[in-house]
Amino acid sequence: MNTFVLRTVIAAASITVALGTGVASAGPTLHGDPHNPGTQLNVHSNDQNSYSCGTIGVAGAGVGTAPPNGSGQSNGVYFGSGPVQGGCVGSDGSVHFPSGHAH
Repeated sequence: MNTFVLRTVIAAASITVALGTGVASAGPTLHGDPHNPGTQLNVHSNDQNSYSCGTIGVAGAGVGTAPPNGSGQSNGVYFGSGPVQGGCVGSDGSVHFPSGHAH
């Protein structure tokens, strides 16, 4: 797992909790990759921000990025279908914790 992305997500989450503030935005979503069922997860940006995310779940773990208004892969090892949780930091400094399902 990319330790830089993971540390960035943890640090940003800690800062957000400590300050008690957040930036309102649509945030990223997580969804299975229809071209690689059970083996991949996509991170999708629903707004003008790009996102760096770490994901973990019963089916595996990975890291990935999503461009503004687009999708990117969460590269890692996913052994099959199952729920996943993510921690994402946006290009605007926002922090999100999306959940989804690896298919």
